[in-house]
Amino acid sequence: MDNLSDSRTNLLVAAALAACLTLLPVSGVAAADSTRFGIDAEYGHDTNINRAAIGKEEQSDDSVSIEAYAARSILLSARSGLVLKAAMHATEFFEFGDLSSLGVSGRAAYRIQPSPGFTSPWIELAGQVDGFKYRDSDIRDGYTASATASVGKYFTDRIRVEAGVGYDRRGGGEGGVYDLSNRRIWAALDYKLMPKTTLYGSATLMDGEQVFTLFNTAAWAPLTTYSKAKAPDPVFSSAFGGAPTAYRVDARTARYELGVNIALRGNDALDLGWSHFDSRADQGSGKYDGDAFRVGYLYRFR
Repeated sequence: MDNLSDSRTNLLVAAALAACLTLLPVSGVAAADSTRFGIDAEYGHDTNINRAAIGKEEQSDDSVSIEAYAARSILLSARSGLVLKAAMHATEFFEFGDLSSLGVSGRAAYRIQPSPGFTSPWIELAGQVDGFKYRDSDIRDGYTASATASVGKYFTDRIRVEAGVGYDRRGGGEGGVYDLSNRRIWAALDYKLMPKTTLYGSATLMDGEQVFTLFNTAAWAPLTTYSKAKAPDPVFSSAFGGAPTAYRVDARTARYELGVNIALRGNDALDLGWSHFDSRADQGSGKYDGDAFRVGYLYRFR
């Protein structure tokens, strides 16, 4: 809903690129590429699904989602590679069913390691486009396009770090409320606790635009004063006895994530994660925050 980054996608592509570079020959271009297929099924809970501008209007919801993807690794040289990923995904919400959606996405990531060696840093350039259609929320239908640049490094065979910058552009549906632009900077750390267990965490700071919702407009007049676009949001009418209003405002957002990935039988894994988000409007002292929890099962076809 709020245009926050998805670190699991970055982890998947990063792992594929790492394998791609690890298997590179000493010199020359690889003769064959590899294509992988997988499914990611997830159960999630969001404590502030409506991104309410005041705490007493916060609504929570549970969801289930499934994504099917194909990823292809292309070895370009002795120290560079490309990963292309295409995916289809569906999400179903329990309480606010109009938020349920179907989507498609495509991602391309290019990585180069200027110096040979396992612990030598790499540089990655990536772009992604997502398209999505909601069950009954025209203001949210649209697309997201993003571009990122990052630097990463293995310090040991257990510790991996990465940091980067990115730009996201979202095109929304009716009313322009979800026409969002954001710049972001992030840092991530993976630590292999055991051979089959990896802990990971990330911090992301965003500067641009976010969407806040409010039902009792008299409770926070500055939201109306400083908003750049607004529209009724009937998705949450059942919680308030009427449609709250969604506002697009300039804001700064922080997102923190912790998770653990547990390999099961070699081609599947269990992924548990928690994230906290906090968004503050540039004008009018408005803010929202919340937490999201997830349990995911990832299966990769051999």
